[in-house]
Amino acid sequence: MPNLTTPIPSRLTGDVQTDVQALKKWGTALIDELTYIFNNLDAGNVSEAASVKAENIDTANAKITNAQIGNLTADKLRAGQVDTDLVTVESENGTLSISGSSIVISDRNTERFKAEYNPTTDLFNFILYNSSGQPTVYINSAGNAVFSGRIDSSEIFSSTIVGTDSASYASGTGGVFAEMDTDGIKIMQDKNGTRRQKIGMSVGDDGTSYMAFGAGDGTGKVTINGVTYSNGSFLIQKNESYTSMGVVGDNGIISFMDGGELWLRGTDVLVNGRNVLDEIDSLKSQINNLGG
Repeated sequence: MPNLTTPIPSRLTGDVQTDVQALKKWGTALIDELTYIFNNLDAGNVSEAASVKAENIDTANAKITNAQIGNLTADKLRAGQVDTDLVTVESENGTLSISGSSIVISDRNTERFKAEYNPTTDLFNFILYNSSGQPTVYINSAGNAVFSGRIDSSEIFSSTIVGTDSASYASGTGGVFAEMDTDGIKIMQDKNGTRRQKIGMSVGDDGTSYMAFGAGDGTGKVTINGVTYSNGSFLIQKNESYTSMGVVGDNGIISFMDGGELWLRGTDVLVNGRNVLDEIDSLKSQINNLGG
């Protein structure tokens, strides 16, 4: 800051006119020097001030190399660019930390929320933790999600719902589970790395509903809306005209017709171990013999 060079006025002489003129000259010089100093104040020539009030500072541009601020109100604080290598906001009960592309919220010393970008996997991850620090919700930018708790929803839309963990499902060792998609509902079994359909339910284009038990032996293979059955599987069919059930590829089948008819078709029809067709043929033969 420029030094004040105006000298202290000389001692009074006792001559009023002379003394008044001297004071007037000294005051004029002092005002001129103060005006010059105030008009040329900037950050480079102000080294120290006991008290500076913001309402008394009017500047279009300011440069501050280092600042120590006891209290700062952020409602009018603007930042064009903030280096997020490490920004931490703390309170008595929690901490908000911003570091690079990671945002972490902690409850005392336990992480409770994390949103971060992983450059190794090129994925953005969203994680929630319980009070013990164990992750309970995980979602990433690939669309994968893991929930350790219960999910309540009035509607869930999904192409596939698999009732096993993703690792076992991908490796073909998931045991028994269900798949539900737009093709139908299938209960599958993974064994020795092979996935086989055990129960399948679907609806054909003509409105016929199908329930297949087992996939059969692979011959006579038929696939309806993703549900496969072949010879050897047990099939139930239902449409507007009839309901039928039986082993596919065999002659034996049972049909319930809307007119109340019951059809039993097969090479042999047994009731309690007795061949009904043979019994009927025997009765017919006996009746014919009686008439002879």
